[in-house]
Amino acid sequence: MTSDDDKIDEGVSRRDVLKTGMFTAAALAAPLILNPGFTPMTAARKSSYHADLLIIGGGFAGTFAALEARKHGLSVTMVDKGVVGWSGMSPWASDSRPFDAEIYDREEWQFNTAMNTEYVNDRKWLDIFMDESLGIFHELREMGAHNTKPFERGTKVFREELENAGVTLVERTMITSLIQDEGGRVSGAVGFTYDDSKQPSEAVILTAGAVILCAGAGSYKSPGFPIWGQTFDGDAMAYEVGAKIVGKEFNDTHPTFANIPAASYQGWKWAQEVVGAYVMVGPPDKLMGGLTLNLALGSYSDGVDRRAGVGPGGEPPMVPGKPPPGAEERERNRKYLGKGYLKTPGLHLDLGGPPQTPPDKDNDIVTGHRVGGATAGMGVHKSEGVFCSDYSCAADGVEGLFAAGDALGSMMCGSVYPGRGFSSYGSAIQGRLAGKNAALYVKGNPAPKISFQKIEKLVKKMWAPRENERGYSPEWITATLQNTMTPFHILYIKDKRRLDGALASIEFLRQHCVPLMIARDGHELRTAHEVKSMLLNAEMKLRSGLFREESRGTHFREDFPIRNDREWHCWVTVQDRDGAMAMGKHMLPEDWKPDPTKSYRENYPRVLPGEDEFIRKNSFKL
Repeated sequence: MTSDDDKIDEGVSRRDVLKTGMFTAAALAAPLILNPGFTPMTAARKSSYHADLLIIGGGFAGTFAALEARKHGLSVTMVDKGVVGWSGMSPWASDSRPFDAEIYDREEWQFNTAMNTEYVNDRKWLDIFMDESLGIFHELREMGAHNTKPFERGTKVFREELENAGVTLVERTMITSLIQDEGGRVSGAVGFTYDDSKQPSEAVILTAGAVILCAGAGSYKSPGFPIWGQTFDGDAMAYEVGAKIVGKEFNDTHPTFANIPAASYQGWKWAQEVVGAYVMVGPPDKLMGGLTLNLALGSYSDGVDRRAGVGPGGEPPMVPGKPPPGAEERERNRKYLGKGYLKTPGLHLDLGGPPQTPPDKDNDIVTGHRVGGATAGMGVHKSEGVFCSDYSCAADGVEGLFAAGDALGSMMCGSVYPGRGFSSYGSAIQGRLAGKNAALYVKGNPAPKISFQKIEKLVKKMWAPRENERGYSPEWITATLQNTMTPFHILYIKDKRRLDGALASIEFLRQHCVPLMIARDGHELRTAHEVKSMLLNAEMKLRSGLFREESRGTHFREDFPIRNDREWHCWVTVQDRDGAMAMGKHMLPEDWKPDPTKSYRENYPRVLPGEDEFIRKNSFKL
């Protein structure tokens, strides 16, 4: 008989808890398990779709790509791992941040963005953004997006537009591989339906004249940010067909709140306060260009505090219909600036801290202090993904493959995400451009010739975890990946020795555990392919972090705590060459470098920990 003191919660005894702990410890020590869901998949059903253009992902980029392709007369199939309308940034369809020449100064945006992102942003993509973002604003207004609230009807606007345009939607389908025809052109994709609660999973074969990847970004399934379904699948598929991937060494640093750390959508209710309006910084007569340094970058060399949430004169942001916070809050923001790594004011990555507003019984968003890790593993919006060097959204060196949105490594934001709106509006702009150029490509090339044997090989590879009788569970590999990659001293504060150690663990998981993964059902097969993509991303991230032997933006190396423009004013690329990761540099134009007439400290006002000492010891000439 169990006493009341032995009760833990709702009838669960202490003995039960101890027993569960023993099983957990045993699983960690010996993770190889039998697969009770072992099923030969040779008889699994197949469904097929064909269109002129295949779009993978249904967020901002995918929606605008599909609508543009339909305007050019192409038939379009859109496939989404979730549900179209909830993909990527779709729930924020009402949130607006365009460039308006009547309000903002173009040269100031270019200067602010370059300085904020430490001179490795793509200035041509920013020009394209400034040219087209106001048009996107008006197009979204015509759709009715600005009359919605995030997470409510706003999730339906894109879906209605796509259905009215005659786009074929294939949902709740996990895509695992891209199909290449006999000439190496990307001509479709292979995936499966994972929701097998009512009917068995089936293979899905999608063929097309070209493919646009709009699969979004990814993270290591971190709580607190609504991207849990985005696991670098697009990057992984593109890498496997030979595309270059860029931007992996830089990191996003979104926080979440301690009281609701995993309530992703609840924690982002603040977005409802900026429905259908520009987000203005400062009073209307003192607008300074829209871009502000976020908490990761401290202040400008001119001494003006331009942190996110603070206007050019120290004022808080003005939101239409909402009075600005008072001086007490501004003082609180300043008080906690610089509570990051080693409490050094120069390197605050916004990884946590006290709430920015006083506790409010009616506002559960801010009653808990900020904590880091909401996006652990995610790269900087618009800076990580498939590399394209000619602004067409076409993947370098891979025929028939295009990318847009957070699946495209446009480097528009360089090493730091400098302000809201670049992600959603940037995705829409790039999606529309990809749709136009993909349409021209399809019309200018003959239909692909696809080998049935090649498709069958990809399908067999896809089903492998269901057919493994014994192996590792995706959950165990995911937990091991998270424990390896998400610590603060791996993702954000880097050192060669620590990165090498993490890389050894990731390599072991990829080489020895992934081939033996098991999947007991369709949902677990999805998680198996997701962790495979996450592990590939982890290796790319570690190798990119090791390769860039300097510090810049959100990439900080303790052993190289300086910006080195002579050697590293470049983008780092990763590409598969005969099964090995080949690292590369894409050097940037000389006129994108900081002002040569200014001193190092004037160009880089943020002092990094150990930077001055490193310069003295190494007689480093800047």
